[in-house]
Amino acid sequence: MDREEILSFLRGAPDLIAHACRELTAAQLQQRPAPDDWSLLELACHLRDSAIEEGMRARRMVEEDNPTLEPYDEQARALERNYITEDCSKVMTALRAYFTGYAYQLERFSDAEWERPGFHPEDGPVSVRIRAELEVKHTEAHVAQMRTTREAVSGPAAG
Repeated sequence: MDREEILSFLRGAPDLIAHACRELTAAQLQQRPAPDDWSLLELACHLRDSAIEEGMRARRMVEEDNPTLEPYDEQARALERNYITEDCSKVMTALRAYFTGYAYQLERFSDAEWERPGFHPEDGPVSVRIRAELEVKHTEAHVAQMRTTREAVSGPAAG
């Protein structure tokens, strides 16, 4: 992916997520299609927190020399922050703010800053660009999951 494709996707991600949640009741947004699956609301919260995390990681890679980027337990975070009880409209506002903020931050980085290194214990050596590409792929996968979840909680006619 080139830089503009990454930035364009990140700017548009909140619309993709909002589209998956549109016109559903709070109960449908909170419904898990299976006991071990996340609801649409939990997925939206996870993506919000991922955008926050990646923005902080990008800043660290630009400001520090080869920082170690700490992984986090997504399941534990969802429980700790009680995603299932969050207000969907506030989550959507936050998603828009954090994804567009992350894109703005990346847009302002120089070409050299895009290649600044970091180390992620699960992914190995990375750069700002690599982390941004990974965030696009991560978001794409969860948006696809959201479409499937939407169908499961609302039926194919509503999707």
